[in-house]
Amino acid sequence: MLAFAVIQLVLVARILLDLGVVPGGGRLGDLIVTYSDILAAPVQRAGSIFGGLFATGAGTGLNVKMLVALAGWSVVEGLIMRVVKKFDEV
Repeated sequence: MLAFAVIQLVLVARILLDLGVVPGGGRLGDLIVTYSDILAAPVQRAGSIFGGLFATGAGTGLNVKMLVALAGWSVVEGLIMRVVKKFDEV
């Protein structure tokens, strides 16, 4: 669960960075952008469908790829937690 929490924290930090809530300058901003891009890579294709509607650069507005990545990782977490709980009953 801790790994999924860290993944979701990085993606939420990127969303906040893109919306301008968190300042994007410095090393921390660069780390957030780098790791969030890595975590969003599996859903990059799905996010590019809506890419023309929203800005996609760091700090330039809503990034749909990050929203889709956050939703996708949440679904994966739910599925894994359900499977793990099912094995606990056996």
